[in-house]
Amino acid sequence: MKKHLLLFVIILLSSFGFSQSRTFTGKPIYQIHTKRAGVYLGTTIVELFPNIAPMHVSNFDSLVSFQYYDSTAFHRVIPGFMIQGADPNSSHGDIATWGNGDPSQPTVNAEFSAAKHLRGILSAARDTSINSANSQFFICVAPAAWLNGQYTIYGHVTSGMDIVDTIVSAPRDINDNPYQKIEMFITYIGSNDTVPNAPILNLPVSGSASASTARALKWFAESDGIIYHVEVSTDSLFSTFYKSVDVGTNAYTVTGLSASTRYYWRIRTNNGGHFSTYSTVWNFLVSGLGIENYASLNKINVSPNPSKGQFLFSNLETESSIEIFDESGKSILKTFSINNSCTIDLTKKSKGIYLYQVTNAKNQVQQGKIIIQ
Repeated sequence: MKKHLLLFVIILLSSFGFSQSRTFTGKPIYQIHTKRAGVYLGTTIVELFPNIAPMHVSNFDSLVSFQYYDSTAFHRVIPGFMIQGADPNSSHGDIATWGNGDPSQPTVNAEFSAAKHLRGILSAARDTSINSANSQFFICVAPAAWLNGQYTIYGHVTSGMDIVDTIVSAPRDINDNPYQKIEMFITYIGSNDTVPNAPILNLPVSGSASASTARALKWFAESDGIIYHVEVSTDSLFSTFYKSVDVGTNAYTVTGLSASTRYYWRIRTNNGGHFSTYSTVWNFLVSGLGIENYASLNKINVSPNPSKGQFLFSNLETESSIEIFDESGKSILKTFSINNSCTIDLTKKSKGIYLYQVTNAKNQVQQGKIIIQ
């Protein structure tokens, strides 16, 4: 009878959306008690990000409010990747149905963001439809960059990752189900109302000038920063924007800049619960001789490109600097040419597209892309 009554309450509340969700003053905090085969295993603490994925946080909170998660299982564990759970079928259903979900559950539309799937991140599980997330979630035990922008991040673990590591290492069958059921019981325990500090800018130094029509903007990471909002303008008051973008790292390369133009830039941090104030405003000048006007420069050759990770830069001027950036704008290598050629070894880097910037002794810049296959 109690089970049927609870199911009725769940259906009734679901029909009214997220009416049971509390009002968030920051990042709501929850404890996840786990039991393996009925024996207490440990507790993990998570905090959620209403500033980043408000609908998913409201959904999670409303489900917690009527104990929807209690006695559901972490039904999928993959070492080096993640643990997944909270399918209502895993509460009492046949193990063959765990992970299939309940088609009567309300779904939550995707809230993709610039946040990164790093170790400890809590993200929404879904099927092939991007708007099919419901109660199920997963916790990453390692970075999973291929999920970025494809799955909704809405929280992270703040303590108890050792319990997550224990769960992911559980003996499992060919379907990644632990042989012994690992149950969860989730309770709301408070709120983290911390407001993040404004980021401190790093490079390029304010007031500096270069002919490059691209700039790698860098700032110091905040300890609780999840997303950084970057604004670039030709107006020091930012009444208009050249770029206004969210990134999940403390670097961003702005491209397509115009020669003979001064640009202003600033950053603020989103910690998932609050925004910081903006940083101080810095500026840089793109001098009159833009890269596109360097007709007199010898064109740099890079071969092979694409390659497995080794690139020969030739037709260089002596003592030129060569800097390589990943797609986020983060510098991953910098070296100097001794003569007219230089070999760059990126064999230990991931496959993908990278940006190179070669600067000669006259501070003239050439840029391009290289591809690791």
